[in-house]
Amino acid sequence: MLISTVLATSLRKIGALSSGETIETARQAEALQALQVMLRGWSSQSINIFVATKEDITLIGGVGSYTWGSGGDIATTRPNQVISAYLLSGSTTSRIEIIDEGKYRRITDKTVSGTPSLLLYRPSYPLGQIFLFPVPSSAFTLVSYSYKEFTETGSFALTTDTMALPAVYQEAVIYNLALRLAPEYGKTASSDVRSVAETSFMDLVNLNAANQIETVTLGLPIGFKYTDYAINVR
Repeated sequence: MLISTVLATSLRKIGALSSGETIETARQAEALQALQVMLRGWSSQSINIFVATKEDITLIGGVGSYTWGSGGDIATTRPNQVISAYLLSGSTTSRIEIIDEGKYRRITDKTVSGTPSLLLYRPSYPLGQIFLFPVPSSAFTLVSYSYKEFTETGSFALTTDTMALPAVYQEAVIYNLALRLAPEYGKTASSDVRSVAETSFMDLVNLNAANQIETVTLGLPIGFKYTDYAINVR
């Protein structure tokens, strides 16, 4: 979902934008800033938001495992999870299956060379690890999509960027952003909007508590009150 779509949807929830109406450039910038501030606030309270990041990684022929993170073989931010990938060789692409530890361990000869079709990612700390099978026979390009922690400087910098959050987060972001924007536009959020904002946020907390979300960590200190969004977490 484009950031501009997220912003417009939030503004429509509070009646600050009509259906089919586009947001003026200045208003887009203000709303984007509000989104950044909101997510920064979530992060400061240990509510870690992860966004999908696309990267092109040059593989080395004969090398089937790589460390990932600052100082690693892949010297970009360590991902929380690799969600999909494909191999690029010239103009030819081939799908790579993301597998778990069990399937990787069942591979009897991990030294077989060829065109990788399987990828295991271990989110170890401080460096993650990827293992490819077969071991790449040449310098293929691995195109990966992974979840990385939101940073105010590197994520959602433009309204033309894509918010690739898991679907379960979209409602919480849209409705809670609507509450954040309402006072700036002289609007009062309806009880329905406030209810959905609270419910969607609490759904994230509850899902995390039940270990049903692997791509995000939601942690709230005891006694913290989410008053900015009319949400009280006890």
